[in-house]
Amino acid sequence: KPRFLPLEGRAWAISLTLRPPMCEEILKSCFPDNVDKMNENLIYRSSVHGKGLNRFWANVEGYGGSMLLLISACDVEKSSTARSWIIGAIVHQGFQNKDAFYGTSGSLYAIAPVFHVMPSAAGKERNFVYSHLHPAGSRAYEPRPKAVGIAFGGSGGNERVFLDEDFGRVTVRHHAVDKTYQHGALFPNQGFLATVARVQEVEVRGLGGRKAQQVQDSYKKREQLFTEQRRKVDLKTFANWEDSPEKMMMDMMSDPNAVKRED
Repeated sequence: KPRFLPLEGRAWAISLTLRPPMCEEILKSCFPDNVDKMNENLIYRSSVHGKGLNRFWANVEGYGGSMLLLISACDVEKSSTARSWIIGAIVHQGFQNKDAFYGTSGSLYAIAPVFHVMPSAAGKERNFVYSHLHPAGSRAYEPRPKAVGIAFGGSGGNERVFLDEDFGRVTVRHHAVDKTYQHGALFPNQGFLATVARVQEVEVRGLGGRKAQQVQDSYKKREQLFTEQRRKVDLKTFANWEDSPEKMMMDMMSDPNAVKRED
């Protein structure tokens, strides 16, 4: 199974494409002062935190700094020979739950087995990142539902990179569909047709430093407080429900043996 950071050579190469303080944050993973700091900027890893967009969101929400997302995948060809590769993307404004592309800049990376960076193409489209999940409890009918998942480049339904909701499959298309990022293959021998590969691991590294982490910690504490307050209100409502007229009416309607009033 491919290892993610620390991959000293790869991470060092990525750091050369970034400005401070992001480059220093990546190098911390490669050359930590001690073992405890090796995963200091690790925000999400699917094998640790659980696979899927909901588990991903629970860990990245509230982080407003730049992030490096890594996807390890295995492409099984018709000859039954498997190719494993790692690709990545830089998100500069954090992930947002939107049903349209957003962002102001970014880069795509072919990380392993070859390294290549594809920064944004100046003056072209601005479809940097797409990250959309259904809000909890939402059952509203949508005549044309938006795709649920994470994407980079291309356009809706024809993304250059699309990671599905379950983090089970990643689709990588030829750069001809993409006018946001510069041209280049994301893995060796990438053909013109779309490649659908099996995801092995998804990882996110925070590059915003201590300040971005502190802001996310504060955000999570507020969310936890709101959740506890809502739970108290729900429990109070439930306690009053047993003696409510509404419950008496529902009991009478649901029980066919209940005594009914005669005219």
